Amino acid sequence: MRNCFIALVLIGSFLVVYFWPFLNDRVFMSLKSGENGVLWRRFFKGTDLNYTYSEGFHLVMPWDRLQIYNIRLQQTPHKVLALCKNGLPVEIEVSIRHRPERGLLPLLHSVVGPNYIDTVVKPEIEAHVRAVVSQFEPAELYTSEGYILNLIVQGASREITERYVDLDDLLIKKIILPAKIADAIESKLTEEQRIFELEFRVQQAVKEAQRKEIESKGILTFQEAVASGGSFKDYLRYAGIQATVELSKSENAKIVVIGGADGGLPLILNLPPDDLPQKPSKIASKNPLPAPTNPAEVNLDPTSDLVKRASAATIKTSESFTPTNTPIGTAGVAPQKKSDTP
Repeated sequence: MRNCFIALVLIGSFLVVYFWPFLNDRVFMSLKSGENGVLWRRFFKGTDLNYTYSEGFHLVMPWDRLQIYNIRLQQTPHKVLALCKNGLPVEIEVSIRHRPERGLLPLLHSVVGPNYIDTVVKPEIEAHVRAVVSQFEPAELYTSEGYILNLIVQGASREITERYVDLDDLLIKKIILPAKIADAIESKLTEEQRIFELEFRVQQAVKEAQRKEIESKGILTFQEAVASGGSFKDYLRYAGIQATVELSKSENAKIVVIGGADGGLPLILNLPPDDLPQKPSKIASKNPLPAPTNPAEVNLDPTSDLVKRASAATIKTSESFTPTNTPIGTAGVAPQKKSDTP
């Protein structure tokens, strides 16, 4: 008995290993996540309409069949060639989101079958797309996309639901018109936007004219107020002082002398900018004598012209100047008197 039992175990193990591909595909069924199954019984009235097999491991008789369905949300692209209201052919690329109804999965398997996408979903969507697009002109397909989608979904959803499939949504991915028609529509839309641009520029110009009118009235009111108070000259003098101060702060300004015969603007000498520290001014002295090209050519004779010119320049630079109370003239620097003392 022990030997017979061992022999049976060995024979059974051999049969399991030999027939494992067949058993794994027909007897030991494992449904993955997002899958449901419908059982077809060979000897007991065919499709089991009362039970749906869920995810997990299931043991099925070898003479029965378990059909697996994907009950997740699926996306199916589809291209539809439709005619517009004026007979123009238009190619529309749509994306269909659908899923089989889990509670009616045995009925779907019995009535439609596993190939329900090509049998029910695509034909129904294509028929309703053509029916809706035939009511619009080509240019209206761009501006009425949302309305067109609602019409298609409302019509197709009812027909597809009757075939035990749930239509989640329908999306239009692309609308392809003939090249000439598409260029004409784009040109028309471009011209419309250009008209809107011109209207906006006209409104902008009107607002700018109103702004300038208000600004000119403010300037006129200010000038009348200054002139009526008798202080117009004082205002001009104040504005001139401010302009002179800004000019004197320039890096290129050395000496700025502005004034008038009536003792107008003051004398401003090389003011530094406000954000820089004040540096002492340097007065560059000019050599009245030209520099010799060669020291050997210099004549040191006391009676020579070169020595006489150097002595005269030394006496001239040592002279002192005293300012006077003469008003500053319009020509620039006030005249000064030379002292007689050498």
